[in-house]
Amino acid sequence: MSEIPPDIAQLTGPLLLGLVGNWGLFGCSAVQVYLYYLGFPKDSWRLKALVYGLFIWDILQTAMYTSTVFASLASGWGNVAALEGLGLIWFDIPFMSGVASCIVQCFYAWRIYVLGRSIPLSIFITALALMEGSAAMALGITIKISVQTFAELQSKTFVVTTVWLLGSASCDMIISVCMLYLLTRARKFTSYRHTENMLSRLIGLTVGGGLLTTSVAIVDAVMYIVYKHNNYHAAPVAILAKLYTNALMVLFNSRRRHETLHSTVNYTWDGEGGPPSNRAGMPGGSVFNKAISVDVNVDRRTDAPAESFSMAPFNVEEFGSLEGESKATWNLDK
Repeated sequence: MSEIPPDIAQLTGPLLLGLVGNWGLFGCSAVQVYLYYLGFPKDSWRLKALVYGLFIWDILQTAMYTSTVFASLASGWGNVAALEGLGLIWFDIPFMSGVASCIVQCFYAWRIYVLGRSIPLSIFITALALMEGSAAMALGITIKISVQTFAELQSKTFVVTTVWLLGSASCDMIISVCMLYLLTRARKFTSYRHTENMLSRLIGLTVGGGLLTTSVAIVDAVMYIVYKHNNYHAAPVAILAKLYTNALMVLFNSRRRHETLHSTVNYTWDGEGGPPSNRAGMPGGSVFNKAISVDVNVDRRTDAPAESFSMAPFNVEEFGSLEGESKATWNLDK
């Protein structure tokens, strides 16, 4: 058994943090997939294959990476040779992360084609995704063939790793800019409030997810290039694949809406902050010479979001006296 180096935390800490982050994001992914299963049973088989295929890929990646870290920090604890050994990391980190990111980016390229009908732009994004995915798989194969320890990692894989991480960041940034432009343009040409809200939500989720994956890829590349004698880069790279799948699942599940069982009518008195109520000391049968504004929330039992209509004020005297709290239910089910 070799002597434990004094900077052991710089070697083991990033592995542990990466494992914790990987498991945390895997839990988020499991919840997102379950919500998708409940909310969208009528999606096409292609979309379901994409969602469930990526989830199975996540399960395998988490299990394999857990086995790798366990061999270093548990069964091989105190053994420097076990700590420096790479095990299955050549497959469960670069190879599997590259495949996941490439699939997600190609899906966004297809969505950009659907929204913008720009074949050259979609082909460019797809080519960039395939390039960074191929670089990630080439990195995994290189590690398997010619790299024995973490100390040799940067010197033997510098070029291919840089192409993978910076290529992934560049592709994500281009996707975010294109989706922002296309969704903003679509929002300008709609007059429906629920459509505007939906597009605004999609803009936030798409741009936010793209910036998150871009930032993590850039941070990983910087740590990989600058810190060559420790495992700092192992923490961000361990969560990169999970960020892609979670960003995609959040976008899919953003179509989910809160459903109501019945249509409701909410009365609001002009000049007051809340609905009418039975007030103490107010005699029954009183007539209020005040206008009422009515907000109607309508659920048509379809896949479209509930719509809100604003009705013109009317005078209560036209409807006689109001006793107690006014209530109404309109049956608008189709």
